[in-house]
This record gives sequence, C-alpha cells and structure tokens, in this order.
Amino acid sequence: GFDDVIWLNGQTPKPDPDQTLELICHHAITGSPEAFRNAGQGRVVNGQALPTPVGYSHYLEVIHSCDLTADSPREAWDAHAAEVLEAFNDFQVLCALRKGPWGVEGLNQRIAQKLLAEKLIDKTDGWYAGRPVLVTGNDYNLGLMNGDIGLTFSVPWDKTETGGPKATLRVAFPSSDSTGGIRWISPSRLQQLETVYAMTVHKSQGSEFNHTCLVLPDRLSPVLTKELVYTGITRARNWFSLITGDAQVFKDSVSQQVVRASGLALRLGEQ
Repeated sequence: GFDDVIWLNGQTPKPDPDQTLELICHHAITGSPEAFRNAGQGRVVNGQALPTPVGYSHYLEVIHSCDLTADSPREAWDAHAAEVLEAFNDFQVLCALRKGPWGVEGLNQRIAQKLLAEKLIDKTDGWYAGRPVLVTGNDYNLGLMNGDIGLTFSVPWDKTETGGPKATLRVAFPSSDSTGGIRWISPSRLQQLETVYAMTVHKSQGSEFNHTCLVLPDRLSPVLTKELVYTGITRARNWFSLITGDAQVFKDSVSQQVVRASGLALRLGEQ
C-alpha cells in the first residue's frame, strides 16, 4: 500500500449506495485521517513534515475561531480570510458527474446537510457564513474568472439604526494579482456561481489541493475514462482518497480511454 492513498470502500465489490453516500459525507467532514497509515502522521516529504489529512470541518473551525470585531482593522480581516481560504484548499471532493446522487448537485446538497447536522454551518440554502462558492462564468466588472473560489463570511461592517455594528455577509476572493490581498464582494453582486463542497474533475483542472477525494458512481458512463481518473488523482498534492459506488466501475474506468471522433477518422472508417 501507499502512505498517501486510500480506497475507502475498495474491499466491498458492490456496497450499499446509501451507506456509500453517507461515507462520502463523513469523509468530507473529517478527511478520515484514521484510514491512512499511522493516521496520516509522521509523513515527511523533502525534509518537511506534512500536516495530517483533513476534511471541511478544518476550514469551518478556522472561521469559527475568529475573534475579530467591528473595531479590527480591515487588514486583520483580510489576513483571517486568507487563512480560511488556505484552509479550504486543504481538501476537495471531486466528482465525475454533475447530476444525480453521485454528482456535484447531489453531493453538494448532502454534504451541506451533514455540516448543518454537525452544527458547522447554520443553514444549507441561500447565503450563509462558511458557504464556499465556485464562479461559473467570467465577470469582468468584478474581476472574477470562471473557476475562482470564494468563501462567505459574516462581518460586522454594517451599522444598526442606533449606530452599532451589524453583521452582514461578504464573499472573500483571493486578489487576482500576486499581492496576496483579498477582494470582499456582496453576495447580491454575484450572479454566476454554485456551492462547491463538490466540483467536477473537469472544473478542477489547473487546481491542486492538499487532500483530494475522487468519487466515482455506481455505474459506468462515457465520461469515466482513464484520463478523468488520472486528472482526479493528480489534483492531490499530499493525500488522495477514492470512494466508489461499485469497485468494478473504477476498474472499468481506468481501461476506458477518451474517444475523439474526428470527421477525417469517420471518413477513413467508411472507405
């Protein structure tokens, strides 16, 4: 076995779908460090000790540990947001599909419900503190690009009628330049986005996360190819986990290659 790779339900050829989806949610929250060799502790790469694998509870705990107030300087809020964005980058669920219980839409909903049950977020619909969002279209006015990830914070920057601080929601995005700054944007200005506890492997191209969990469904589909599995695995910097609805689907996926039908190939085939 490998120190940095786990197949969480690989021993079960055809596991119960509900149990597997529940396993994904549990894994998404904790990162299941206990499933890795030595509980993920003591791994050293290039002389650096690696932090143990985490799930989404990690970045939400960093949000909840914030002790900033309305009197805190904006730089302190920027530093806090940068720390939380970095913590969010420690883990990501990747899916092959968009639709259905095994896809981005089903898993985003299911993971949010689990986070709510664990009292890590306080609602699952609309805008709420802790909601991670993925920009799905370029917005040049806001300087946001397709694929940008932001996090929602409750900040005490508004005023009540009596002049006291009032909490409001703002979404923090890393600055598009290399200054390490933060852009705070009102949720009402954001039009093209989706919640991103889970994202498609396709959307993840070009990104890298400390710990990546690749979810494959319980039946084969044309999008499940060797290339997709390879892309999912290589998004992981330090830790990788695989959860499948059916062990055979993984085996079939890695033997299925992308079929690129070109007009020339089709014409040659007809001759």
